[in-house]
Amino acid sequence: MKKLYFLFLTVLISSASFGQDLIITGIMDGPLPGGLPKALELYVVNDIPDLSIYGIESTTNGTASAGQEYTFPTDSKTAGEYIYISTEQPLFNQYLGFDPTYIDNVVNVNGDDTIILYLNSAVYDLLGEIGVDGTGTAWESLDGWAYRADGFGPNTTFTASEWIFSGPNATDGCDLADDTGTNAGCASVFPIGSYSNTLSAKYNQIEDFKMYPNPTSLGYVNISSKSNAEMSVAVSDVLGKQILKNTVKDNTLDISSLKSGIYIMKVSQEDAITSQKLVIR
Repeated sequence: MKKLYFLFLTVLISSASFGQDLIITGIMDGPLPGGLPKALELYVVNDIPDLSIYGIESTTNGTASAGQEYTFPTDSKTAGEYIYISTEQPLFNQYLGFDPTYIDNVVNVNGDDTIILYLNSAVYDLLGEIGVDGTGTAWESLDGWAYRADGFGPNTTFTASEWIFSGPNATDGCDLADDTGTNAGCASVFPIGSYSNTLSAKYNQIEDFKMYPNPTSLGYVNISSKSNAEMSVAVSDVLGKQILKNTVKDNTLDISSLKSGIYIMKVSQEDAITSQKLVIR
């Protein structure tokens, strides 16, 4: 009886922790002909002996979920790896500089559609809202991209504050006149392979956090929250390189040293952290 109880407890513990291994980290709706490349990025948190326990579904134009469409092959993956799914190989390689891991039409979506990650046929992570057409929403990235902020995911409830969005039409014109465009040459760079895994740390959002104006061309932004405690700010470019670190003084952050572009701002206050996209014009 003791052996059976021990076996049951072991299985229960394993089941509770099993699957904390894969998350959605980014998606891109490319600028090349046909809206290519379509790219979905996932990050392997822990070693995965059999990837086939995971699958993908895409829902378009606000349709309801109908269940898993794509099942990963029985491959093993190592912690720290990125997995890329695309609808094709040539333009994915041209734009991003390497081949996708897998090719399937399940990612034939635009930036107003929803991607669902399944674990053992149950919803496990989301990018977008199921049953909602993303057109006009805060998470729309048609002709652009979305990327997960460091330390977040997975989440069965889509939370926009966990993500950084390029905004619609951000990659327009990045195909160049002869369709030879690349991600590195685009004004709005998809921050591929830059997610930092800090899933073991629990992040609380800064209460009543406000940052304005955003977009801005004033050389500063106003930052406030419910607390009067000191706030420290780290600003990174879309490739994840930190380019500014400072404290907020009198609810104002000096950003006059930054050029026009899109940045990722991580604000820390006491035991809370909030990540926001900052656009400088």
